[in-house]
Amino acid sequence: MTINDRDDIARRMEAIGLAGGNADAGHPDLPRDPWQPRWALDKNGKWITFECGCVAERCTQLFGPAPYDPIIFEGLPQQAVYHSVCARHLPGMNKYVAFSGRYKDFATWCLARRKTLMNRTTTK
Repeated sequence: MTINDRDDIARRMEAIGLAGGNADAGHPDLPRDPWQPRWALDKNGKWITFECGCVAERCTQLFGPAPYDPIIFEGLPQQAVYHSVCARHLPGMNKYVAFSGRYKDFATWCLARRKTLMNRTTTK
């Protein structure tokens, strides 16, 4: 991934109001939200870690994404797939993947589906 790739996802996240790296980022017309998910990219630009503790892996291609897959910016040239979810967001994520009727929770989805979606045999 190039530096321009990292800048592209950063610009999109800031444009939708996700503060990145400092407390002053985000949309100026929106009130400050103490739970606003600030985030950081790792040094290689592969992993997005949110302040809350959620972690997503960036990618440019997915294999057979479904409506219940927890994907950030699905269908765009750069996307990210959740790898782990914080305790605050886990109940909502469990409901999200359970709507598929195939997975009872995020952990089940992650074990059964994430590797196939990312087209690999190992994850972080």
